[in-house]
Amino acid sequence: MRGGWQGVRVRRRLGLAVCGVTLVALAGVLRLWWRDAATAGVLVSAIGAFVSVLALVGDFLRGDGEVSARSARERGRAAADALADAVREQWSAEARLRRLGDPAPLEVRWTVADRRLADHPRNVRRARPLPAQRAGRLDDVIAEFAALPGRRMVVLGGPGSGKSVLAMRFVLARLAERAPGGPVPVIFPMAGWDPWTTGLRDWLAGRLALDYRPLAAPADERRTLGRALLDAGLVLPVLDGFDELARPAWAEAVRRVNAELDDELPLLLTGRGEAWAAAVAEGDVLTGADVVELLPLSPAQAGAHLERTARPRYPDGGRPVTVWTPVLRVLAERPELPAALALTSPLMVALARAVYGDGGSRDPVELLDEERLPTVEAVEEHLLEAFVPAAFVDAGPEAAPVAVRRLTVLARTLQERGRGRLGWWELEALLPPAVGVFAPGLVMLVVLSALLVPVVLARAAAELAGAEDVVSVLATLAGQTLGFAVGTVFLLPSGRLRPGALLVRQTVVTTGASVLLWIGVAWTDDLRFGFRFGAVSDGWVPDLLGGCLFSLLFTLFFGIAGLPRRPVPSGLPWTGRAGRAAARIGGAVLLVGGTGVLGAVLLGRVANPWTALLATTGAAAGGALLASGTRRGGQARPPGAGRLARRFASGVVRGTAAALLVGVVACTAAGVAATGVTVLRTRSAEDLAGRAVEGWRFTERHGVRSAVTSRPMRGTLLFPGDGARAVAYPQDARPPDCSLPLVRERRCVRFVSRRTEFESRDGAVVVRLAPAGITGGETVAYAANLRSVLPERGRGWLTRGSVAGVVARCLPPFLAAGVLIGVVGGCVCGVYRLLSAPSDLMRAAGPGASLRTDRAASLTRGGGVALLVAVVCVPVVLLPGDWGGLVHLGTQLWLPLGTAALALSAWGRFVVARVWLAGTGRLPWRLMRFLEDAHRRGVLRRSGASFEFRHLRLQT
Repeated sequence: MRGGWQGVRVRRRLGLAVCGVTLVALAGVLRLWWRDAATAGVLVSAIGAFVSVLALVGDFLRGDGEVSARSARERGRAAADALADAVREQWSAEARLRRLGDPAPLEVRWTVADRRLADHPRNVRRARPLPAQRAGRLDDVIAEFAALPGRRMVVLGGPGSGKSVLAMRFVLARLAERAPGGPVPVIFPMAGWDPWTTGLRDWLAGRLALDYRPLAAPADERRTLGRALLDAGLVLPVLDGFDELARPAWAEAVRRVNAELDDELPLLLTGRGEAWAAAVAEGDVLTGADVVELLPLSPAQAGAHLERTARPRYPDGGRPVTVWTPVLRVLAERPELPAALALTSPLMVALARAVYGDGGSRDPVELLDEERLPTVEAVEEHLLEAFVPAAFVDAGPEAAPVAVRRLTVLARTLQERGRGRLGWWELEALLPPAVGVFAPGLVMLVVLSALLVPVVLARAAAELAGAEDVVSVLATLAGQTLGFAVGTVFLLPSGRLRPGALLVRQTVVTTGASVLLWIGVAWTDDLRFGFRFGAVSDGWVPDLLGGCLFSLLFTLFFGIAGLPRRPVPSGLPWTGRAGRAAARIGGAVLLVGGTGVLGAVLLGRVANPWTALLATTGAAAGGALLASGTRRGGQARPPGAGRLARRFASGVVRGTAAALLVGVVACTAAGVAATGVTVLRTRSAEDLAGRAVEGWRFTERHGVRSAVTSRPMRGTLLFPGDGARAVAYPQDARPPDCSLPLVRERRCVRFVSRRTEFESRDGAVVVRLAPAGITGGETVAYAANLRSVLPERGRGWLTRGSVAGVVARCLPPFLAAGVLIGVVGGCVCGVYRLLSAPSDLMRAAGPGASLRTDRAASLTRGGGVALLVAVVCVPVVLLPGDWGGLVHLGTQLWLPLGTAALALSAWGRFVVARVWLAGTGRLPWRLMRFLEDAHRRGVLRRSGASFEFRHLRLQT
């Protein structure tokens, strides 16, 4: 049985066999490579123990692998109950918004449609006698549906005849009678379904996953939760708007529906009569379905409703009249008028009530103007165009035209996307492609700059970056923006690739980009003196390429963690009392501690810039965590502490494995490419032994080359601590990270060297300085950063040596960086999996509540990622001797990763869209307030966390 006990056992045995073969092969290699058998044995034992621990952790995280049928059924019923709550809340709010019960619903009558449009009576009633010709009110349709053995019905009607209102009332009535765990009626607008390419069940499952995001979660290895509900008969589809399908697809749609129907899938379908007649003529009837038709309103029905809903007036104390009284008298006398014919549609009656009733300033007498409104279509267009201005009439004379323009932007977007709903997280679709790609990187830089404000106030910002000039800073920022854009497009999952294929793509893209970028760095920069992170570069091009690679890694980390290219709202995993209490306590501690330390920095009592940054990040994360603990999160069923621990551990283990694979492969390939370019540059060098060039004397004795000058040289020495070799910087460059909170011996000292000597052994160059004011006489320092003081010919002559020497100087830092990428990637993945819970968009209190929940979750995740990566980088900072400049790499990772988490979140993308749309004048700055106002006025309706227009004709 696939996925059962045997499948799990086979996979475990196969994994153990692979580990065993790998250890045997490793033992053989080490035994041949190492002459010391004892050392090789210790290494094999250590690696074997490490693999065993990983296997144990993986087995723990995997669990039993058996999911009982009972638990699957319980999960399905719980999901159906959650869906029922969401659908009930959605359509109850819509019924109130449409004022269906104010004072009473507009009763539309129906009758049995032409029998040629329905199936054979024996198939409809299944051997039961077919009732005589019948008709009734709208509520009777629900009883008729329940009486059908197959529970299939088609409701036909003209445009605006009340089909959508019938579907809404049908759903609410079925939900009122529904028992827990029973089928849930769900309205599916048929616009957008392509029956030629997509089956009915596949399309329904896709719509469920799109409109009710929790149903996109996997139910098993093959199906989403929404598809499982469909297959279990827990969804009753209400297919609304058959005529909105493409005309050539009508007959094929009926055939598709018939092919996939069974006793477990009842349905109600609505559409226009002419569209259904054409589909039946060209294709087939709907198997086992009865067909009814909605009747137009009579003048008496329309007039009674309009009179009943208008404000009464009592002229001369007589009988009550309304603004509609004289108009309805004329329409009753002349039923052939366009206005009388238009008001046979329930939609037009509702629009006429909104435009002319409810205290409006307009007079419905204008509907009698035959010159201005000569046709029924003209009357309908007039009412549709007047509805939005009438809805905003009390907002001021300028509000209505502005609202029409803004709503037109939304309507055009929905039309282009072929959808009826728009969530706040989908407003990114309104951005130009270039803005949507580059904006997240800019957001990251803006947030990063905002966090640096306290450091700037502390007058210590120069210690953080170590940049030489403004051009280098701008090049680095441009490179980071470009790398962020490339990573967003190619490294974040789009939902179309499986995890294995996605990891392969991430590895290939990261490796290819790293190789190309490092070839460019090696060609434009001078790596012949060796490579070290945080070194001084030659010009702005290496800074541009380095910034691009740096931010490319950020998107890689979040791509491995599972952050999608188009993020959806998410919440935090705690919704119970204990979880929220823990969040409030932890947030308060971080907020108070960070604020206190930040105050000490601003008062000058603490001067270390990293302390200021950590305090700012901790305070921001604490505030978000505190806010998240004061409201209920986005999950219907919060996980327990044990499940959260397993989620975090699973994220760390899987993220570390994936990031380690990508990091080691990419860094090794990039290091080999950069080393190869450097080797090519070291082969051609002019012999300068015994010559003087530009004030430098070049000599060679016993294989040791040197370049000496007696000119005074100014610069700065960075002493990493632990007795490690100092790193020399020229006068116009400031060393990065001159002081770190945990490394007390680390310091920077300015020097003036009376005599400077570069000394080379097999291409490995050091510099000997004789600085005044530094005890101990001569100081030996890392020379790469001072190479700019040498003539170009002198650089090539000093660094000429064996290929092995070049490899030893350049390649090891790349390999170490690959390991660091794996560790940091694991931390990011763990935090993201721990602090990310799908937001319950089905039962969201509204789009605003969903936005606030995602904002709190994004801020908490960003702060959590930054703080955890900072903790993980502590061992890197404490590395003795600051080998390879990894200290600088460790200090530069944690804060940008936190801001990247914000920039890539749904809230971060919304901020970009909001700023752009407001700046271009297409939508207001207070966008959510405007949408909520349009909803309150009846122009839009809310569907969970999304908005949609009240009627499709209003949208089009």
